[in-house]
Amino acid sequence: MKNKVDSVDLMILRELRSNCKRPVRALAQVLGVHPNTLLQRIKRLEKSKLIIKYVAEVDYAKLGYDLYVFVAIKVNKDARSKWHVLDELRAFKDIAALYAVTGGYDVMALVKTKNRETLTALLEDMNKKPYIIETNSTLVLYPFKDAYEFNPL
Repeated sequence: MKNKVDSVDLMILRELRSNCKRPVRALAQVLGVHPNTLLQRIKRLEKSKLIIKYVAEVDYAKLGYDLYVFVAIKVNKDARSKWHVLDELRAFKDIAALYAVTGGYDVMALVKTKNRETLTALLEDMNKKPYIIETNSTLVLYPFKDAYEFNPL
């Protein structure tokens, strides 16, 4: 980022991360800055890609996606050297997040699905991929903190 991030920028980010739907005037009052200054700073943070996008966090469990599973995936050497082959895993609708990782496995997927049958079908489809050597699933019993709660600012 060209411009340095100061304490006001960090406060803006913290507050937007907490509630990005708050009216600008209310947010400006909380931060103790003029609304025009706040808007300019937000636009600068957006332009510099420090603010990537604004999203709605959805409680998928209330929509029936109450089975959360971490799937550790071991891939063959060719897939590790050409990570783009894993792009097809991104297309699985029940994979909520996908990461290249270190350790005994190469990829970690967070799967959110409706039931055991859809999970089983997903795992079967994943294991048909020629570059997948092994998968290991861990069922989430209860989430104590979700990624959307992360706000170190």
